[in-house]
Amino acid sequence: MDTPAFSSSPLFIPLFFLVTSAVIVYLILKFDKLQKRKMQIMLNGTKDVKPLFMQKAAVQKLATLRTIGESAKDKTDRMDVARQLDELVQVYDKGQISLPDYCNRLNRLLAKVA
Repeated sequence: MDTPAFSSSPLFIPLFFLVTSAVIVYLILKFDKLQKRKMQIMLNGTKDVKPLFMQKAAVQKLATLRTIGESAKDKTDRMDVARQLDELVQVYDKGQISLPDYCNRLNRLLAKVA
C-alpha cells in the first residue's frame, strides 16, 4: 500500500510559506509593540530631565560671567554685574524661571559686559 506523502501535495509549499510568513509577521508585530512600550516608559522617565547641553552652556556662561566680573576694572560695573548675576542665579535656583529663559538672560548679561 502506497501512502500518499503530504509533501508531494501541490498545496504543501504555498501553505508552508503562508504559515511561515504569518508567524514571522506576528513575531515582528509583537516585537514592535514591545519596543514601543519600552520607548514610552523611557520617555515618561525622562520627561522632567533638563536638556543636558543647555544646562552645560548655562554653567559655562555663569563661569565666564564670574571671571569677567572679578576682572572688571570699574568697581561699579563689577558690583552691578555681580548683583544682577546673584539675583538671576537665585531666581533660577528657586525655579521661578525656566532653563531657556535663564540662558537668554545670561546671554544678555554677557553681551552687556563684553
